[in-house]
Amino acid sequence: MGFVALVLAVAWAVQLLLGFGVGGLLVALVIAGGGAAAAYWKSDAVALAMSHARPADPTTFARLHNLVEGLCIAAGLPKPRIYVIDDVAPNAFATGRNPRHAAVAVTTGLLDKLNRIELEGVLAHELSHIKNYDILVSTLAVTLVGVVALLADFSLRFMWWGGPRHRDDNRAGGGGPAAALAVVGFVLLLVAPLVAKVMQAAVSRRREALADVSGVALTRYPPGLISALEKLRDDTTVVHSSSRATAHLWVESPLARTPEEGRLSRLNRLFDTHPPLEERIQALKEL
Repeated sequence: MGFVALVLAVAWAVQLLLGFGVGGLLVALVIAGGGAAAAYWKSDAVALAMSHARPADPTTFARLHNLVEGLCIAAGLPKPRIYVIDDVAPNAFATGRNPRHAAVAVTTGLLDKLNRIELEGVLAHELSHIKNYDILVSTLAVTLVGVVALLADFSLRFMWWGGPRHRDDNRAGGGGPAAALAVVGFVLLLVAPLVAKVMQAAVSRRREALADVSGVALTRYPPGLISALEKLRDDTTVVHSSSRATAHLWVESPLARTPEEGRLSRLNRLFDTHPPLEERIQALKEL
């Protein structure tokens, strides 16, 4: 509801500043809705392609398939498509629009560095995202953030190049309440993408904490996921094929969070999509 309110506020600011009227606003909403629908249906394919994931061969990755099948039986889920990413950093993510159209991807680093019990804990975490429909929530969040950013960017660029030529300057009023509203709308366009990213991060952090607890409930063995998260905490490698657009999907943020891990660590922490690993580990130890 907060995201919808923000989108409506940005649309109001665009209409106020550019003077396109109701018709222009409806066209913008139709285009945004079409983009949202396309993202909804193809979000998993895009995320997997961006991560350079390839289908996991059932023979080569028999242990991985075996663990996923056992957890799916316990959780009452259809088996998702399984992918592998050639990367030394231990990490994994789930994507898709619902349990019947879902996929789980793991890095080769995760398979190499975690034992069977730890790997089961991570996979249970990712399958919990699918069962809790977190993958749908995340997809909608990303889509709405994109709508806000596109509307704001288009409007600011349009205003920079002079705005609509047909705009009635007398209608703007030149001052008073109309000018004040125009200033409010302009400020809203500037801060809306930042607010949207903060809201997306907040949603993602809550869903990560929920998936930790749900994953432990599935395996009934908290030490497995605790040990896995401790290994992820101590590992300083980052996923090379990650991006800010898909960072919220991974079991641990794939972006650099310390100067030792890479550049822009301070900016990554500002928009962190995951709770600190120490907090997650401590919460699981209290179960």
